[in-house]
Amino acid sequence: MVIPAVVVLYLCCSCGSPTEEKEQDHGTATEEALLTGQQLSLKYCQSCHLYPEPETLDKYTWERSVLPLMGRMFGIYEDLVPRSKVLEGAINKKEVEALNIFPKEQTISDRDWQMITEYYVSKAPEPLPPDSRKDPKYGGLTGFEVVFPEVNKQINVSLIKIDSDTQQIYVGDSKGGRGMLHVFDRQFQPLHTLPLPSPPTDITAGNDSLALTLSGSFRLRPSNNPFGELIYIFRKTGEENYSSFSRFYDVLNRPVQTVFEDVTGDGSEDMLIAEFGYYTGALSLYQGAGDNSKMYKKNVLKNVPGAVRAYVRDMDADGHKDVVALFGQGDEGISIFYNDGQGNFDEDRVLRFSPAYGSVYFELVDFNGDGFLDILYANGDNGDYPPVLKDYHGIRIFENDGRNNFNEVYFFPMFGAFKSSAVDFDLDGDLDIIGISHFPDFQSGQRQDLVYLENKGNYSFSAKHLDRNIPARWITFDIADLDGDGFQDIVLGSLGIYKKEADGNENSQDHPSLVLLRNLGKN
Repeated sequence: MVIPAVVVLYLCCSCGSPTEEKEQDHGTATEEALLTGQQLSLKYCQSCHLYPEPETLDKYTWERSVLPLMGRMFGIYEDLVPRSKVLEGAINKKEVEALNIFPKEQTISDRDWQMITEYYVSKAPEPLPPDSRKDPKYGGLTGFEVVFPEVNKQINVSLIKIDSDTQQIYVGDSKGGRGMLHVFDRQFQPLHTLPLPSPPTDITAGNDSLALTLSGSFRLRPSNNPFGELIYIFRKTGEENYSSFSRFYDVLNRPVQTVFEDVTGDGSEDMLIAEFGYYTGALSLYQGAGDNSKMYKKNVLKNVPGAVRAYVRDMDADGHKDVVALFGQGDEGISIFYNDGQGNFDEDRVLRFSPAYGSVYFELVDFNGDGFLDILYANGDNGDYPPVLKDYHGIRIFENDGRNNFNEVYFFPMFGAFKSSAVDFDLDGDLDIIGISHFPDFQSGQRQDLVYLENKGNYSFSAKHLDRNIPARWITFDIADLDGDGFQDIVLGSLGIYKKEADGNENSQDHPSLVLLRNLGKN
């Protein structure tokens, strides 16, 4: 699961402007003075990511939230928020300092910064009033029975993972500031409840152990603290309960996923860890030393925050396993890291998105049956400042031309889209899509936080939405055939309620932690 992130710090980052800008000759002061606000923004605001157009956010958000945060990247700090306060909580301060993310000295003149600010504010649109929004009209979700499992504890869901072999359901919990793992059978009867140091974000189940990726961020909030961990919980031979705990790797920057696979092809299991982080993070491959050794060599594939999700696939059919990864928070996009078979990886940015997109999830699936993996992508992370509805949020399909060039062939607009998966739910031979939103339009007259897209062929889909008044606010889901009828069911997990109460308290009423959408095979 991807945790809502602060994206705005990177919307206009000064990757090439701090010390480097001073050392390079960009012309005389007179020439600089002739540049317009737009020209200055183009100069400073696209050195490390796509250029953020003023239209991507409304005027109020630029002026009150984003521009002050952007200024810090140039060494411009508010009176009430000095540099020392910005760095508070960053346990890895030395790394943040070394990267010069927040420079001590101002790296842009007051005049140039004022012109950039005025340009963005003047060109940004006003917020649309709620009554001007046009609600899309979808049919109600049919073919699924809504079931509320008997779960005896309120759970703030951080992950859902269904073991395809045992059909045990693993549910991560962030309630109480620490972490828990709940284990249920396929009828949602509780099997185990395991206390954890912090909320889990990923899990891999073995025969006698559970490998858990822990965020290290209490309550799943953005954090600079390298408290994330990879731990193992073991079950003793002949016993049912998990009782032995082993910390395998720690000091991770808010990790969100661990992939266990022999990537290098030497016969030993490697670990691919995505650290979403905040100021700092990375996508790293820990290469096993073989012979069941616990010694690993760390190979940083990309040393930037925002690593969201990764897959191991042979993308160029050369016999070597490559890594495909999505990055959010700043320089958003999808990269293929091609493996040369000698332990080296070469990055190819196959897709690049606006830093305002809020990339959260993707899957590799062959939509058109041509043997090449396409990309199903969801963007809608809106947890940085008071959420603004963005018409570029939604679910997209990028078709692979056979040479790993990806072209957008389908877009379904969905405010705050947070996850989407492709499965043949109706067993008609093509892939349908299920998608959820964690940041929907709460003022809409029609609930728009879950959509089922039935595939009609040739990238045409019929949309149906969940029209039940369920107070749960979806954060993640997983898919499996839980009742053995051959049709894939969906288990939804919630974090918070769908709408705030009149007192503004999101916890002022109970909400279901888990909801089962039982596939009746009648879609």
